[in-house]
Amino acid sequence: MAAPERPRLRPLLPRRQDWEGQALVVLEDPSRFCPSPIVLPIDVYLHVVRRFDGRNTVEDVQRLILEATSLRVDAGFLRKLVDDLDRSLAFEGPTYEAAVEAFRDATERPAALAGRSYESEPRRLAADLNRFFRSRGGAGRLALAAPKPTSNGALPAPRLRGVVSPHIDFGRGGPVYTWAYKRLVEECDADVFVILGVAHQACRSRFVLTRKDFATPLGPARTDQAFVDLLVRECGDQLFNDELTHRTEHSIEFQAVFLRHVLGDRPFTIVPILVGSFHDLLKRRVDPIADPEIARFINALRGAEAASGRKVAYIGGVDLCHVGPEFGDPDPVDEESRGRIRAFDRALLDRAEAVDPEGWFRAVADVGDRWRVCGLAATYTMLHAIGPSKGEVLRYDQAVDERGRACVSFASMIFREAL
Repeated sequence: MAAPERPRLRPLLPRRQDWEGQALVVLEDPSRFCPSPIVLPIDVYLHVVRRFDGRNTVEDVQRLILEATSLRVDAGFLRKLVDDLDRSLAFEGPTYEAAVEAFRDATERPAALAGRSYESEPRRLAADLNRFFRSRGGAGRLALAAPKPTSNGALPAPRLRGVVSPHIDFGRGGPVYTWAYKRLVEECDADVFVILGVAHQACRSRFVLTRKDFATPLGPARTDQAFVDLLVRECGDQLFNDELTHRTEHSIEFQAVFLRHVLGDRPFTIVPILVGSFHDLLKRRVDPIADPEIARFINALRGAEAASGRKVAYIGGVDLCHVGPEFGDPDPVDEESRGRIRAFDRALLDRAEAVDPEGWFRAVADVGDRWRVCGLAATYTMLHAIGPSKGEVLRYDQAVDERGRACVSFASMIFREAL
């Protein structure tokens, strides 16, 4: 496929990096369509690549460089650079559009982080996940592959309505995941799992749906097409406006991996929903249920569950606070600030245990989202959707890097139906 005559660089993120005395620029793709980060000498980026703005041909760029630096850059070099960047999906145009269409047409979402955040080889992945259960801080060895009935054959009451699980990488949060998933596999008889994940990219819609199955190294997590149909019937096709966000978002992928592992051959389907930002409502201190789009979707979730005739449970793939210089704070995280984060999280999780979505939202609004709770919107949605229930925090932890540049807090919870 020919490179565009007037290349336009996609919205990639430039980051300076020095390596062995050479100044480089690394172009990172937030949507991860580029197969790998693009590394360029800083002069090539500043004087050449930045000029690919959709208006300039190779000849135009050659002339502009000459005018700015008095250097004549070989046109052959520039054409090869354009071809290489186009193959790397750095430009808008036919090559990038073909990659987008290939994703849209696919029936399965690839496991974007297999081999990067977790093992891609099934046996090694399963061994790692089992190790999290048995590790210090883990929930203990999985004993059952299905809910354990009571002596009269009934499941333990009250019914498990859902779990909250982290979405931090397994290396930092793996043992905490196990607390939610041990209870889920041993006590929950659901065959449909509505997964509410966090959309870390900006989205036009509050809620983002996909019909794609989720590939994992342990086998696919199939998406429940009938349940999706019910949601679309109530909320319309705009639920797919930002479907590309699903392509690289990890908050649902990590839940699909754990589900596939703990449920094994037990039949199940998922409903993968990314929840966008409620930050505009946070700034105005408006309870999100007053927003028509949010109220409509929550009602659609409840209606779809009732109409499906299936056993449905919810999974919130969420983290809590994000604090430290890595997230824009001036000071490193120390023991004192970790204590403040823990106290805030405890008060916030109290509202979750009470299944009080308004109180959950208000606790974050009262501090102006000082602690950057990325799971705010997804958890709020889940607390409304599960109906009358009672929550319980099973495990809480904080992941802090050695220099105190970043602290991320997270928890595992279960929710049982109120009797």
